[in-house]
Order: sequence, then structure tokens, then C-alpha cells
Amino acid sequence: MWLRVLRFVAALIVAAWTWYNLTPLYDRALAAVASPLLKIDRRFEGAEVVAVDRMIRVGGFVVPYADIPADQLTYNVILLAALFASNRGPLRGRNVRAFLLSLAIVVVLHVAGVLLSVESTYSVRMGAWSAERYGTVARYLWLYSEIFYRLVGMFGVVVLCWWSSMDRS
Repeated sequence: MWLRVLRFVAALIVAAWTWYNLTPLYDRALAAVASPLLKIDRRFEGAEVVAVDRMIRVGGFVVPYADIPADQLTYNVILLAALFASNRGPLRGRNVRAFLLSLAIVVVLHVAGVLLSVESTYSVRMGAWSAERYGTVARYLWLYSEIFYRLVGMFGVVVLCWWSSMDRS
């Protein structure tokens, strides 16, 4: 058991360091992927989506500028790496494949998280602009969807991916 705890802590440290140093690069990739998907919504057709520091900035002529804290949407990869490192047995074969598949799922959800956070931000935090373009139900739906994703979804998906890959024999 202590070996698993040690592997978890070591992976947690390495993953946190790696995440922290690669986040600005990853945020640029997220912004590039999220931009065309966001523009499917006509309200954001002319919006620019760019990564600035650890934020994704959305805005332009058609929408007011808003900063989305992208690093707050992606740090669940640290837990994913630590949980997989704590699995029994060597880190090869089935465990690596399961980790890579789980990582792919989490990356797709990062893009969805950015889109969700943008919609939530624009539906609730842009004053008159929000009131003109979103109804009361839509504002609450976007707001509570983002809260659920950040509190439950981000970590629930990671734990579910890890748990479903465990060898129960």
C-alpha cells in the first residue's frame, strides 16, 4: 500500500510541475480548437478567441471582451496522472493504453469546458449584453451547468476513467 501512496504523491508532484509549465502552450491549443466551435453560436460569429498568459480571451467587435481562466479548467489532468500512477502493477501495456484513452477523453472535455465557461460568462456576467441575448432560464442553465462541471464533472470524469480502467482480478 505504501508503494502506491508513494507513486501517487510522486506522480502528483511531477504532473503538477508538468501541467504548470505546459499550461500556456496547452491554452493556445485549446483556444485554437474552441474558436471555430464557439463561432457556431451566431452571437460569437465575429469573436476572437486567443490565449493570453493563463487565460483565454474572447471578444471583438460583436461581443465585449472577457477572460476565461483556462488553467482552472484543465488542472484535473494532475489527478488523472496521479491516480493512474497509483494503479497496481507496472506502468505499461493495458495501464498506459487506458491512461492515454482517459487523457483523450479529458482533453475533449477541456474543450467542452472552455465553451461552457464562455457561454456561462457571457450569459451572466456581461450586464446589458447578457440580458439582451439570454433569457432568465438560459442564464441559470449556463451558470449552473458551469458550476456543476467545475465542482463535480471535472473530477468525476477523471475518477470514472481511472476506476473503469482498474484491474479487478
